[in-house]
Amino acid sequence: MIWIVFLVFLAAVGIGSYIWLNKEVLSEVEVQNPAGNAGTALVVYHPGRGSFHRRVISGFVEGLVSGRWRVEIATASPQAPSDLSGYDLLVLGSPTYWFTPSWPVRRYLRRLGDLGGQRTTTVVTGMGAGGRSSALLEKQVREAGGTLVRTSLLYWMRPNDDDNYVDTEQNKALAVETAIQAAREIPLPGE
Repeated sequence: MIWIVFLVFLAAVGIGSYIWLNKEVLSEVEVQNPAGNAGTALVVYHPGRGSFHRRVISGFVEGLVSGRWRVEIATASPQAPSDLSGYDLLVLGSPTYWFTPSWPVRRYLRRLGDLGGQRTTTVVTGMGAGGRSSALLEKQVREAGGTLVRTSLLYWMRPNDDDNYVDTEQNKALAVETAIQAAREIPLPGE
């Protein structure tokens, strides 16, 4: 009997934490580099509950801005833009929870419907096991008719540099630098 109570308790904690981790965060659209002339990128992300994913997305935005992109940033919520006609690139950022991308990002992508070939890149973060999460988000983009330009999967505990394992703080910094570089390598519209 005690095992049943324990299992019910564990299930309740698991479900509660999953709901808490995937709660939508509302934000207004923020513009970085309004005079950017390389193209306009829309970055829609779920900030997650820690600072790591936000730091990686900030790094990715920094990389886009250094490449002369105009960047609009919003959290994955009903307030995020759903008309993509004015954007040359859609960036979807998601932390990994329970081996899947966050629900707010997946719901946002479903709300968009047919992407009609929209150039899209994904930025997925995880503690150490994000491969399934990244693959699921990529699949959802393809099924929605998006054109994947680039995918990035970055970890905060697993090495981001296969040659050298560094401590967690150095690894987080390496993930941000990798995100900056990945954004700089995004082809400009028409390339």
